[in-house]
Amino acid sequence: MKTVYQRVYLSILCTICMVALTFGTASAGAPLTNAEGVGGCALNPFAYLANTSKDKAVGMPQLGMWNIGLTESDINWWTVGGNITLLNRVELGYSHEFVDIQGTQNVDKDNISLKINIIPENMGDMKFLPAISAGLIWKNTSFDALTLRHTGGMDYYIVATKMIGGLPVPLILNAGLLSTSGYVRGVLGFGSHRDIAFFCNIETIMFEKFIVGWEYEQDTDVGKVFKNSDTTYGTHSMWEAHVAYMHTNNLMLVGSVAYTGDKDNVSQASFGWGYVLSLQYAF
Repeated sequence: MKTVYQRVYLSILCTICMVALTFGTASAGAPLTNAEGVGGCALNPFAYLANTSKDKAVGMPQLGMWNIGLTESDINWWTVGGNITLLNRVELGYSHEFVDIQGTQNVDKDNISLKINIIPENMGDMKFLPAISAGLIWKNTSFDALTLRHTGGMDYYIVATKMIGGLPVPLILNAGLLSTSGYVRGVLGFGSHRDIAFFCNIETIMFEKFIVGWEYEQDTDVGKVFKNSDTTYGTHSMWEAHVAYMHTNNLMLVGSVAYTGDKDNVSQASFGWGYVLSLQYAF
């Protein structure tokens, strides 16, 4: 049976091979697929759809690979995913997460996503109007099914994204609401009730090749997660600050620092400081 690291290395190899076979054959905007296979940043979805094409009903695929190292808690978290846009209004995505939790089991998590762009940015020449999208993410975890009340669940979200020009540097603002029952984003299962979390991003584009930004996701309380236990569980708020380098219009590299809360906090799942690295490619 393959180990988590063998599966990760196989996924990396497949990704590199696909990039090598098609490099330079398509032009795309800045590619960015988040850790759950949704067009967005590491934590949060954007209202923008992934790799749209004005003259094609089906856009070209987009791939993203992330490594999240929560070093204070000895957690190494890999994710590989991709998405595609249909009719410039519908985005379909998938990602697989490999979570190596030191001292316990290795966890696999699958995510299947659907996002619909309800209102395009600047629709009807209204320059103040943000893009507005709604979406869902179905999630399933391999974490010990004998102890969990639910191994699968669904997230729902609505999000608005707006690029503001006319400033010394272009500014992208992103904000939304997420409805979830996921404990630690569903990696450790799903609770008995849902919570609403606010999330947001602030992104700037500098020197044409760099994106510098910050994102935040509010804490959640999702009720009873484990069988034979009446304890309620929550996930601490998280933020990460990042720098992305757009090597070409197709290829992007991302590096960031993240904070998930004091790792000794016993009331909410929190894992301290960590790093985030990513390779992104749009065909």
